[in-house]
Amino acid sequence: MALPLKRFKGSSEEVKALSSWLELMVWRKPAMDIDGGVGQAKKLRARPASSHPRTLVCHDMKGGYLDDRFVSGTNNKDAYRFYHWSGVDTFVYFSHHLVTIPPLGWINAAHLHGVTVLGTFITEWEAGSAVCKKLLASEETVALAVRQLVCIANHHGFEGWLINIENEVPIEKIPLMLKFVEDLTKAMRKRETDKETENAGEDKVKEDNDNCHRVIWYDSVTENGELKWQNALNSQNYAFFDACDGIFLNYTWTEDHLDHSRKAAGGRHRDVFVGLDIFGRNFYAGGKYDTWKALEVVRKHDLSAAIFAPGWTHETQPDFMEAERRLWGSLAPFLTHRGIQDLPFTTSFCQGSGEYFFCKGKMEREGPWHNLSLQHLQPLWSQAYGV
Repeated sequence: MALPLKRFKGSSEEVKALSSWLELMVWRKPAMDIDGGVGQAKKLRARPASSHPRTLVCHDMKGGYLDDRFVSGTNNKDAYRFYHWSGVDTFVYFSHHLVTIPPLGWINAAHLHGVTVLGTFITEWEAGSAVCKKLLASEETVALAVRQLVCIANHHGFEGWLINIENEVPIEKIPLMLKFVEDLTKAMRKRETDKETENAGEDKVKEDNDNCHRVIWYDSVTENGELKWQNALNSQNYAFFDACDGIFLNYTWTEDHLDHSRKAAGGRHRDVFVGLDIFGRNFYAGGKYDTWKALEVVRKHDLSAAIFAPGWTHETQPDFMEAERRLWGSLAPFLTHRGIQDLPFTTSFCQGSGEYFFCKGKMEREGPWHNLSLQHLQPLWSQAYGV
């Protein structure tokens, strides 16, 4: 059993999700921030703009909030870690709680590499219907939810939300659902604009604000309120796409779906994130080490990609590092790799774990550790599998 490492006196030990509508409504920013001001999220680092299709990574692993939930790390050096940041634009932390708040380590590792981070707002089945009934009761309840989600993102230091509504919605409530999506998108964009104004003299991410994906809709509920995955952008889900920054398509698509999505999106085709399930559940080419075949097809249609559950390498394979090299080495040719360009540039290429803890060549602590907040800048290409 992994144990948390207490590096800071009086530190808050865990980041937790919110599991109910009541928890969301009563959430308030703590009087003292995480770790008493020591463990705050790193600023999103600048990196070059790109006109190429984007790549989103959605981390879903055993319900979430494993060793990564501890703010100060754990003694489990073998806990899952991710280090292929150069080819990723957006990172989503996913779980099946109502409001999934990304743990601090993930925010810090992503921001260090210029990658935006999204939490997840999800409603599912009967319990989800009950939440939607409260959410969509009126314009006032929509406004309350938007305010709370923006405040949570502000406090924890991440950029936005994946919205996943996996229960039917009464058709008469669809206008309010659209308002929720649109208002949350506007609020998250305004929050970023306000931050840029405050930091006008400092380095900023070298991308137009409109090109940063702050709120993304998952392909689930249609404009008629039916829970009916489309696997494409079409007339059944376009209104939700139009209300936010992008859509995350379901995984059981065909090339015809991609062709239709490309045409339906028009000039916003790079805001269409095609779902790629690494586990390969009813998925094109079977996923796993053949996921690159699906990604190649997605890129042929000039669409963005949403890579789901990359922790497959850790959950199912006997040699995690070899599995990482094999999987991401095969995906690398279809990713747009962008590095950090600001100076000074320093790194030890530490991935955020180890047998001993060193600082500037001197061992400070014996024993295994894992803390993604302490990850250093990673190389653009960490391997070339098969070469």
